[in-house]
Amino acid sequence: MFSYFTKRLLLIIPTLILISIIAFALSKMTPQDTVISVLQLRGIDQENITARQYAECYRDLGYDKALFYFSIVPDHYPKTSNKIPDPDSRKLYKALLKKGVPHMNAENYLDQLQAVENRLKAKADSDSLILLNNIGADAERFAAYMGEKYDSKLENSMFYPTIRWHGLNNQYHDWLKQIFYEGFGPSITDGKRAVEKVGKSIQWTLSFTLVDLFLSILLGISTGVYLAYKPQGRIQTVLRQVLYFFYALPVFWLATILVVYCTTDDYGSWSNIFPSIGMDIYPGKSTLEHIALNASKLILPIICLTLHSLAYVSRIVENSLNEEFRKDYVLQAYSMGLEKWEILTRKVLRNAMIPSITLFVAAFAAAFSGSLVIEVIFNIPGMGRLLYNALQIADWNVVFCILILLSFITIVAYLAGDLLYAFFNPKIKYRA
Repeated sequence: MFSYFTKRLLLIIPTLILISIIAFALSKMTPQDTVISVLQLRGIDQENITARQYAECYRDLGYDKALFYFSIVPDHYPKTSNKIPDPDSRKLYKALLKKGVPHMNAENYLDQLQAVENRLKAKADSDSLILLNNIGADAERFAAYMGEKYDSKLENSMFYPTIRWHGLNNQYHDWLKQIFYEGFGPSITDGKRAVEKVGKSIQWTLSFTLVDLFLSILLGISTGVYLAYKPQGRIQTVLRQVLYFFYALPVFWLATILVVYCTTDDYGSWSNIFPSIGMDIYPGKSTLEHIALNASKLILPIICLTLHSLAYVSRIVENSLNEEFRKDYVLQAYSMGLEKWEILTRKVLRNAMIPSITLFVAAFAAAFSGSLVIEVIFNIPGMGRLLYNALQIADWNVVFCILILLSFITIVAYLAGDLLYAFFNPKIKYRA
């Protein structure tokens, strides 16, 4: 068993690395320009950013390096085009390569391009302007202006891929070092370390998520046991309909209705049941102290999440119990003179927990990501809302930190589920 769980724990490392590679690749496909965001954080307005400032910041961030340890590119491409800081110039550089201008030197390319632009602007005729704005008009003439060779065979031919090795001097490797030594690096909004911001926000998320999970599982199991023990009756029918009603309601709609009708006295004093949304700020207080002082404002979010998940949990438990009651060992227990309650508590409930464990584990992992809507509606500074804001402004250090943390929590939760399987059913053995 020890060997089994050791191997499972070791699997966390490659899984997290794979997730980080996918997330890193997606971040490079986004339209936001991180260099401009960093320069704005340094106090420079976007309209006042010079080419020199942009290039210096571009190199400071390490964006002039290759993206990964290796790249697969056409055989006539250079090692990397990232040495060109200006996005438009870099795009033009790649377009020239595709048009049949091979092996251009990326380091001297900007000087060549500036000279070509000056010559074409000096002519100021229509043909020169067309050539300047669209190299597809005459790639051969554009290459001649740059002093480069043009190969028409490359323009429409099939490229043969080749592998370019970049070693450890790449952006992804720098980002991995940043995770361990700098806590995922600074946030582009306020310069604080991403791990510090996530550490504060996860305390808010846990403050109501753990309570929701505890209530959902406790009340769900209790309700499921009650409905399985006494399946027939008017109370049971009404209870099932009420639970299905709350489960069918979308969480955001239920939360909005409760906020509108239960936090103000616009519809009468009877409707002002819960405090208004939004957390109160107390200068000098820690995050835990803020949570304690705003505890009354977390009641309504907990009710929203619990009402939604209660029906699902109770239904799974009830179905598992009913399936166990139909098995042969239950009939044998009846023949031995045991009462239904004794059979339920001694035998059936323990066996019925096996399929329910998967549900509980999945609910625990999903609770962190599912809290995003609740945190936005109730203005809770939790991890879901932090992720939402970070994605809007392309604060990738914060996004990476939350993504890796959620992945780690999910893997550990399923590993804990394996332990619970063996606890509830000793017949389950783990072998290496």
